[in-house]
Amino acid sequence: MRKIIKLLILLVRNSPLFNVRGFRRVKWFLYQTYYRSPELYVGEKVIISVAHSNKDAHFLCKGEVNIGADTYIDYSGGIIMGDKIAISEGVKIFTHNHQIHDGHKNWKLNPIIFSSLEVDDYVWIGAGSIILPSVTHIAEGSIIGAGAILTKNTEPYGVYTGNPAQKTINRRILD
Repeated sequence: MRKIIKLLILLVRNSPLFNVRGFRRVKWFLYQTYYRSPELYVGEKVIISVAHSNKDAHFLCKGEVNIGADTYIDYSGGIIMGDKIAISEGVKIFTHNHQIHDGHKNWKLNPIIFSSLEVDDYVWIGAGSIILPSVTHIAEGSIIGAGAILTKNTEPYGVYTGNPAQKTINRRILD
């Protein structure tokens, strides 16, 4: 059954028909069922995949996660997402890399290094941001600015911008 749902996801992810109001729910249902995440909402041309299969590859959303169009998420190292997370258009998230130190000239021969990623509640990831495999934790309430390249873990309620992303301010939170 999961193979059939995966095939259906491949068919609907690039079809403009499934971005029409009534059909959008069908696409969401397929993603929610396949990833066992009942509050996962995806935009057009979203790719959530395992770039390199391994025993630790998993993708879990504990609460509501909204993923914008043209987003690529590699969960080879494993990803756990909290609640009320917004991932904007064009975001790239990577959880694997190829070893570069003491490596071969041919990068294909270098071993793959996997890293898990945990994204806490109330995180916003801006359009065109890139989350590199060196990041293992995006703390609660963090904002990753549009176009930022995140190379390090974040602190709660920090705003990160630039390349490489640096904390620019701490957010003041109102209940």
